[in-house]
Amino acid sequence: MLRAGVRTVKVAPAMRVALVLVAALAATGCFGRRYPGLMEKHLEVLGLYAAKLEALAQDERTIPAQDWGEFTYPLERAREFARVAQARYPDRASLRAFSAALDAYGALVADPDVLSSGQAGAVIAARVTAFRTAAATARAALEQGS
Repeated sequence: MLRAGVRTVKVAPAMRVALVLVAALAATGCFGRRYPGLMEKHLEVLGLYAAKLEALAQDERTIPAQDWGEFTYPLERAREFARVAQARYPDRASLRAFSAALDAYGALVADPDVLSSGQAGAVIAARVTAFRTAAATARAALEQGS
């Protein structure tokens, strides 16, 4: 009869600790290298949607409420990124500035009826300007390495 069993490899406790430590450092290092690019990508996507809203307001076009998720979903993804980054880098100035940019974008997309108002162009333009200012501040903090 053939024995087809699983062989166990015995590893010393010190080696286990070392392997766990190396894995943790590698995982943290990967996120640390990707942090600036990920933040920039979120700001870029949010900026594109802000520009789209601004164009819709200028053209006096509206969006049905059921399609408003197109504008809120990128904000949800960016907030999830900020939550993960906050757990790893709670003291980064770029993350605080990024959160302020997310708040500004959140104000922009808070109400789908904003495009239906008589002052949609002015209201959206002011909110887009606030978002772009906050995004520029986040990018500047990111470039400074903080």
